[in-house]
Parts: sequence; structure tokens; C-alpha cells
Amino acid sequence: MGYTVQIAKKALIRVGTGGGDALETLGYTRNGADVTKEAFFLDVPGDEYGGDDGPPIEMQFLGEIARVRLEFTKWDKVIAAKLTARLKGKTAGTIDTDDIGALVFTNEYYMRLLILAVDNPRNFPWAVMRMPIEINRGTKFSTLVIEAECHRNQDDGILYDNVIV
Repeated sequence: MGYTVQIAKKALIRVGTGGGDALETLGYTRNGADVTKEAFFLDVPGDEYGGDDGPPIEMQFLGEIARVRLEFTKWDKVIAAKLTARLKGKTAGTIDTDDIGALVFTNEYYMRLLILAVDNPRNFPWAVMRMPIEINRGTKFSTLVIEAECHRNQDDGILYDNVIV
């Protein structure tokens, strides 16, 4: 087939903010969903190359995460409030003292994030709304910016797949 222009086509953003596999529709983004994969490595120093002060003699791969940046000009406020609460099942604007220090993965506070693109969907089973959340409020239309940090699930190691159901 060779190289061609790639277009994932319009991408509906759906999220799993409750129990089970139920997905809710958040909306369409302003200009698509930006996905950045970030790998983690550990340098192994060696005296052959100057020890700790020199370049590594080897590197260890420690895994990767994905950051998904979503910018909306039209969205469902009720669903967005579930995301801005940051922890699944919690209320936006309220931080319970019992949640301070809580383990996100152990307590299943992560959410599912699905970029339902027509030609190239991406499903992130473990998404955490860890990064800053922005929204402007005023006379002009509002823009909601949410960035999710996505991790591999601990059951089968899936960072992302193309499951859409």
C-alpha cells in the first residue's frame, strides 16, 4: 500500500466513569485528541564510560505511559464533572479527607478513555485525570482542556488497544 496521508477521521470521546464497562459520551474535541507516548528508561553506568558522570553502558526499559490531551468547545457538562473530580466516583470540587493518600489503582479510581475515531480508535483502560484541567469562563465560548495520564492495566499489561465496546 505504501505511504499515504493518514486521517483517523472524527473522534467521539467516550469515558467510563462508573462501575462496569458502561461508556458515556463526553463529546467531540476542538481539533482531535493528541496522544503522546512517554517511555521510561534507567541508565546503567559503568566505569568503561566514566561511571556515573559518563554516558550509560546499557539502559533498562521500565515501561511507558500515554498522555492524552483533549480540548473541547462543546461537551456534556454532567460527564465532564465526573472527569474533573479526578477520581472515579467522586464529586468535582469536593476532596474528602479519606481520599488524601488513597491509592488510585488499588481503589480503582482510574477511568476508561476511548477515542472513538472512525478509522483508528484508541482505548485506554486506565486513565487518570492527573494533569491540570482548564476552563475559561466569560462572555466568549468556553473551552475545556483535560489531559489524562494513561497507564498499563495490571491484569494483562494493556496500555491501549482498539476495543470500542
